[in-house]
Amino acid sequence: MTVAALAAVIATVVAGCGSSAAGGDGSGDATIRWGTKQIQANWDPVVTGSTGATILLTPIYESLFTLDERRAVKPALASGYEYNAAGDQITVRLKPNLTFQDGSPVDADAVKFNIDRIKSQANSALKGSYNNVKAATVVDPLTVRLDLAQQDYQIPYLLAVRGGMLPSKAAAQDPTKLNSATPVGAGPFKVVELQPESKIVLEKWAGYWDAANIKVDRIEINFGIDPSTLVAGLQSGVYNWAQLDPQQTAEAKRAGLDVLAGVDRNWGSTFLSLNINKAPFTDPAVVEAVRYAVNPDEFASKLSFGLGQPAHQPFPTGHPAYVTDLDSEHRYDPAKAKDILAKAGYADGAISFDLGGIANNFDQAAEVLQQQLKAVGITANIRLQDQANWGKGYFGKTIAASLYGYVGRDSNVQALTEHYDTGGVLNLSSPTTSPQFQEALKAVRATPIDAPDYKAKLQAAAKAGYENGSTVSLYTYPSVVAKDKSISDPPAIDGFQSWKGVRISSSS
Repeated sequence: MTVAALAAVIATVVAGCGSSAAGGDGSGDATIRWGTKQIQANWDPVVTGSTGATILLTPIYESLFTLDERRAVKPALASGYEYNAAGDQITVRLKPNLTFQDGSPVDADAVKFNIDRIKSQANSALKGSYNNVKAATVVDPLTVRLDLAQQDYQIPYLLAVRGGMLPSKAAAQDPTKLNSATPVGAGPFKVVELQPESKIVLEKWAGYWDAANIKVDRIEINFGIDPSTLVAGLQSGVYNWAQLDPQQTAEAKRAGLDVLAGVDRNWGSTFLSLNINKAPFTDPAVVEAVRYAVNPDEFASKLSFGLGQPAHQPFPTGHPAYVTDLDSEHRYDPAKAKDILAKAGYADGAISFDLGGIANNFDQAAEVLQQQLKAVGITANIRLQDQANWGKGYFGKTIAASLYGYVGRDSNVQALTEHYDTGGVLNLSSPTTSPQFQEALKAVRATPIDAPDYKAKLQAAAKAGYENGSTVSLYTYPSVVAKDKSISDPPAIDGFQSWKGVRISSSS
């Protein structure tokens, strides 16, 4: 949206209402007016590869299970689950009499259909997350059994939030249409208007299983907004909810807005993905040199505006998969990087590669990285693209290197498999994975999440994945949301946007 267009919208809003009264209790206009620079390309959760994009899907789709603010698994579309004695089979029971927003049934057949689609559809972004699910079998209309390739007590987390979002089977008969034009789920809000890459309008759906806890009547999300206009738009009432860039945080606070910027909600981790199946990264010495050439402190200081922290792994401090020992590995040492390359036979300037990324998202990070690598004799040719064209190379694993970001996942093990496993959406080197990671992954999957040694085994898998993988972490940061003070704080759930209990009070 241009400044002129924003001014016109402001004038309309001001003329149309002498006050911005709103009421989540049925009085007034309980509407979330959401502005974001992001452009949503995919509306099918099977296809959407980013949790950052998933927060735009959570109003439409419901999962089999959900998470509370303590990260405990709770029923959603499903009422419960049971494992067999060996831990390699889980049976999920669905709540009765539920439907999707198109009136079709939420049943075991719909669950099986979508799991089959996750595992077989060519553009599935969840395929790697479901590697350990061999098959889904309908036991009866409200019961589905998942047979696992190995013992795995992490499946309820996989079926919670992003990994368990359930689209309508009827709507998914045409997966292209579902993804681009007609998203249909069983979540709290139904799509009433979708202008691709521009706007989506959602209205509260009375058929939602927990509709009593939804106090917002309508959500209007405007995409591709010029970030420089968002704070002004919030002040004027054009928006009452917006995703901001970190550098806008201070401006939003000065404007008297509520700012949510904590890793207990949504956070991001920016990293460099290397493809060890593409030159020059087929040589482990080059990968090792890049790790030492990268200076996370510079990324954090220049790009996170005091909100982030340097990263030596994809998780922030305090996350269950955060490994303290990794912070002391591959500390910034350009002299060591140059020595590694020289001993491997590379002359200064002999290594060159194209650095991919999404334009307007990773421009500054690309420039910082380019200069850091140049200092050790490596040339990175910046080749940023629009999201759709970049995605073809990144998710198709056909490019050598790219900057990308990651937002907290619902399941800790899912986070690891997406980074380091065969089929992992964030593993640019897929299908390559390491035996060290596979061994540690098997151990954590076989450990109940309430076992005393669960955290230690989770961190062992995280360490094995990072040390033997092809991700080079740069910095982590909280995702910033600014909102009008009339909107109550949403539940703080890592990597998930819940609208339960959110109210919009009267204000003037």
